[in-house]
Amino acid sequence: MQTVMKRKVAGLPLPLYFLTLVLSAACLLADSLPSNMAGAFFFLVTLGEGLNLVGNTIPVVRTFLGGSVICVLGGAFLAYWGLFPADAVETVDVFVNHSGFLTLYICGMITGSLFNIDRHLLLRASVRLLPVAVTAVFAGTLVCGLLGLLLGDGFWDNVLYIAVAMTGGGMTAGTVPLSSIYSAQLGVPAADILNRMAPATVLGNCLALIFAGILKDSGKWFPTWTGNGRLVNDGTPVKPMPVTAPTVEKLLGGFALSVAFYAAGALLNRFVPAVPTYAFMIVLVVIVKCGGLFPEEVEDAARQWGRFIIPAWTAAALFGIGVTLIDLNAILSNLTPAFLFTVLAVELTITLTAALLGKAVGFYPVEAAVAAGMCTTNMGGSGNVAVLSGAKRMELLPFAQIVTRSCGALMLTAGGILVRFFG
Repeated sequence: MQTVMKRKVAGLPLPLYFLTLVLSAACLLADSLPSNMAGAFFFLVTLGEGLNLVGNTIPVVRTFLGGSVICVLGGAFLAYWGLFPADAVETVDVFVNHSGFLTLYICGMITGSLFNIDRHLLLRASVRLLPVAVTAVFAGTLVCGLLGLLLGDGFWDNVLYIAVAMTGGGMTAGTVPLSSIYSAQLGVPAADILNRMAPATVLGNCLALIFAGILKDSGKWFPTWTGNGRLVNDGTPVKPMPVTAPTVEKLLGGFALSVAFYAAGALLNRFVPAVPTYAFMIVLVVIVKCGGLFPEEVEDAARQWGRFIIPAWTAAALFGIGVTLIDLNAILSNLTPAFLFTVLAVELTITLTAALLGKAVGFYPVEAAVAAGMCTTNMGGSGNVAVLSGAKRMELLPFAQIVTRSCGALMLTAGGILVRFFG
């Protein structure tokens, strides 16, 4: 009992955390959650950290899912059951998706993770990873089309509305622009197309998240199949990044660096809109990292900022994703046995293909399944955070971002071409 009382949640002693939880419930019941950043952050941290504790404590849930998965699915179900006032959900949605909380979080993770990888490893892995991911996506798309023929929905119908929707890079960067592209070609309202594609995008993300939770402890069962966060298994020693004590100066420098890279990506996107801001950002960071253009103290500042936000903000970010981006109504309204079986088959095909091909080119199969498989079927940057956190392999974020943005752009282009001929 004494050990339990010493446990901390959201950095607070358990009794004090319960008081904040009661306060949060009172604000929701009275519909008086402050409609600003402070109110949204309070809501996300309090409930997100609580769900994270539940997911990491209950034995069966802890083994097969974990806190990260419970944060996302718990947020989605609580919102679906209508337990949050509409004003509170709107406040959180504005903060997470429109005011840039997720953007700020992902920027810090990208710079922190990329600067935390040895430059030689980054180059060796990236060259082999993209072919694995593209082949896995092609295999999943083929299976999806063949199931369409078998189940009566048609080969190209399944490809265009399930496979492309699942692997297009998420909702805002994939399904939404795809609905506009399809609309222009078919003369059908974009909203109708979006409603048809969104369930595959959301369900694919949920399945990837569940698979990640199942695989997180795979090292216990198949120790030779996982590097426990390390992707490359070619026998080449990896130079460990130095671990130094955090300081206010380093944290401030890392924060400034992460948003500066994002701003540079946005500037380039202004001139080449076809390439997403995050893609430009990743390319710039990779160039700087692989070229050794920054001194070690600057790279260390980026690493320190990443090491701060990952434990501090992940539960809040995942809970926010569940509340605002996982639409269970869209999933349940389209959840026919044929649809569910098809999405599940595509997810399994992509994951297994990535694992087997990854092993063939010198990757650990589990890490390849996560980074080159599941991260092609999630909802973009937020999906990468959820899947990697669920798999307890956040070290793979740089590779996941490269895969998601590259494969997403490829499928967006392919969908735009195919709908002209087979839509």
